[in-house]
Amino acid sequence: MTEIDIFNDRYEHVGVDTKKQAHRQGLWHRTFSALALNPSRRRVLLQKKAPGRYSFDRPDYADITVGGHYHAGEDVEDGVREVHEELGLPVSYDQLHPIGLRQTAVTLAPDYIEREFQHWHLLPLDIDLEDIPLADAEVTGLVDLDVDDAVALAAGDTDTVPARFASRADTGLRHSDGTLSRAELVPNYLALDQLYLRLFVTARRYCTGERGHLFW
Repeated sequence: MTEIDIFNDRYEHVGVDTKKQAHRQGLWHRTFSALALNPSRRRVLLQKKAPGRYSFDRPDYADITVGGHYHAGEDVEDGVREVHEELGLPVSYDQLHPIGLRQTAVTLAPDYIEREFQHWHLLPLDIDLEDIPLADAEVTGLVDLDVDDAVALAAGDTDTVPARFASRADTGLRHSDGTLSRAELVPNYLALDQLYLRLFVTARRYCTGERGHLFW
C-alpha cells in the first residue's frame, strides 16, 4: 500500500502514513495536478476516470487532465511521473509551468476526507489528441475542447460546448466528435473557489503568450 508524507495545516512535515488512512482520518498531504493544453491550437484536455476508484459514488465526470499523490520522500518535481503513468507521455518537469499551491479541505464521504496541498501546473502539449496513448487503465478517455469554450462552460455562460473525445475501447482508443455539458464537470470544482474557471482562464492567458505571474 502506497505510503505518503503527512503534514500539519502549516505544511510542516509530521510523519508518514498510507494514502487510505490519510483520507480516512483527514490527514494533510501533498498531491500533483496538471491541466494539459495545446497552446498553438488553444485547446485544453480533461480526463475521464474509470468507475469504482473511490468508496463513494462518483459519476463519469470530465476531471483535470493529470492528478495523483506524491509518494513518501518524493520532491515536488517527482510528481511528473503522474504524466507518464496516466497519459503515457515522456515529459520532464522542466516542460511544465507551475502555477501555484492550492490548500483545500472537503469531506467527500464519511471515509474519504480530502485535506490536500495541491501543487498545480500547466502542461503544454503541442500534439494531437490521437497521439496521446493513455497508458493507465484507470483513465478511460480524454476530452479535448477549445479554451474559450472551456471558460464559457465553467463560467456558466453556456450549458454545452463542442468537444472531441478519445475513449478506451476493446480495439484500442476510439476518437469521436460530440459535446461536453456543464453537468459533466465535477460540481465541487465549479463551486467554492471555482477551480475549473481559474484554471481555464490561466490556460487562456498562457495561450496568448503570457508566461509570468500566472499564479492563481
